[in-house]
This record gives sequence, structure tokens and C-alpha cells, in this order.
Amino acid sequence: MPSRQQQHQRCVDVEAGGARSYGCLNETLKRDVDKVNPSLNLPPLDARSSDTKLGIVNIPAVQQQYGQNFGRSIVPFRPPQPTFNGNPRR
Repeated sequence: MPSRQQQHQRCVDVEAGGARSYGCLNETLKRDVDKVNPSLNLPPLDARSSDTKLGIVNIPAVQQQYGQNFGRSIVPFRPPQPTFNGNPRR
């Protein structure tokens, strides 16, 4: 029985009607990606996911962020920039 590494070495590139299949290249790239970033068999979202990932809005947080513009504008309220006049105190 061939070893696991020998099984991965076998691949097939096919050319039909001028179009070429890149089976070997795809298998090699997939193997390299799986070495670096193995996929976990977990659901993307579940009951323990954060509210922001689930798209749940926290109304008090939005009110805090938008300030005076809450319910009036899509742009959060930003107070005007402070202006400094005169000479600084010495």
C-alpha cells in the first residue's frame, strides 16, 4: 500500500479542446494551504458568537455613539473642533 505522501504525488493534468486542467497545481496549492491554515469543522456562527458577528444591534451603544444625531442622521455626532484664541497663559 503506498504511503500518504506518495498518494498525493499522483495527479492528472488534462488538455481537451485547447482548454487545460490544472489538477496537479490545484492539489499542490490546496495541500500547502492546509499545512498553514488547517480548516476546523466548526459552524461559522452559533449561540456563543459575538453580537457584532451575528448582526445584533445594541441600542444603548448606538445611542452613545451617535449622541445628538441618534434617530436624525446616519452620521455619528462629532463635537466641533476646539479653537484656541489669544496667547497661552504664562
